[in-house]
Amino acid sequence: MTKTPLVTIIFIALSAALAPAAAQNTYRCGDTYSQQPCVGGKVVAVEDARTGAQKTQSEAAARRDAKSADALGKERLTQEGTAAKSGPAQPVVASAPQQAASKPVMVKPKKPPYFTAVAPLKPGEKKPARKKKKKAAAKEGA
Repeated sequence: MTKTPLVTIIFIALSAALAPAAAQNTYRCGDTYSQQPCVGGKVVAVEDARTGAQKTQSEAAARRDAKSADALGKERLTQEGTAAKSGPAQPVVASAPQQAASKPVMVKPKKPPYFTAVAPLKPGEKKPARKKKKKAAAKEGA
């Protein structure tokens, strides 16, 4: 076995790194995108029109945002840990303005003390007329 000279390896690596990448066409086929042409597919321009400075700036912003998100995540975990140690969480009640206190409050209707089952109506039937209850006081007064 013969060893390949170091110069040859470096030359191959440099030529591979410096060779321009062949641009591939991107096709839009309906609602999907593909590198292979399709029936009725249209070529879509996907080149990045940003300058080198803009790319560097956006990468720096992405790194800064990721760092900030990690810090906020750690802060949330520590807050949850201290809250779990201190016991059940108390609900936070914001002070309401005076106008909000004057609004009427909806009261949920109470369920009747008894339950009466009613059979469902067959198709074409009408609801039976309800009997009206007369007050006992009206009978006594008459």
